Amino acid sequence: MKRIVLLLVLLIASVALFAGEPIKGIGAGISTGIPFHIGAIGEYNFGPAYASVELGYATGPYFMFRGGGGYNFQKPFTNSDLGLDLYLSIGGQFSGYLGSFSGNFVAVGAFGIPVTWSWYADKIPLKVFVQSGPMLYFGGGVDLGFSGTIGAMYVFSLEPKQGNVGN
Repeated sequence: MKRIVLLLVLLIASVALFAGEPIKGIGAGISTGIPFHIGAIGEYNFGPAYASVELGYATGPYFMFRGGGGYNFQKPFTNSDLGLDLYLSIGGQFSGYLGSFSGNFVAVGAFGIPVTWSWYADKIPLKVFVQSGPMLYFGGGVDLGFSGTIGAMYVFSLEPKQGNVGN
């Protein structure tokens, strides 16, 4: 496991100085966060907006599923000192948790308003993101909480390559 994490850090560090543009297309990757969860995430980014779905494991033990979407701001927030371009997205999300607790079936849901900061690599179709925001949990009482997620995904572009067009 340590070798995989080290490999990911080296891969991201090797392209860290070169930020790229957002890629319109379908992304697939992994995510983790607080409250503890780990899962596989898929996203369809069609430019001004995105839709995503996530399946995984959450503390409880629960089977977790999420679905959401949001608006992508087109201009990046740039830090010239670090050479870092971050893209902001704001949206909505529904989360569901299914599992058993003390021998009883438990189903909990949540609505959230995630704020997402994304960074895209220049030479490879890689998206790294951090997402956080308030969550309103229901099912066994109503509770206000906070969720945070970090992840990375490979993005399969749906736009044609422009290199040989018109030749």
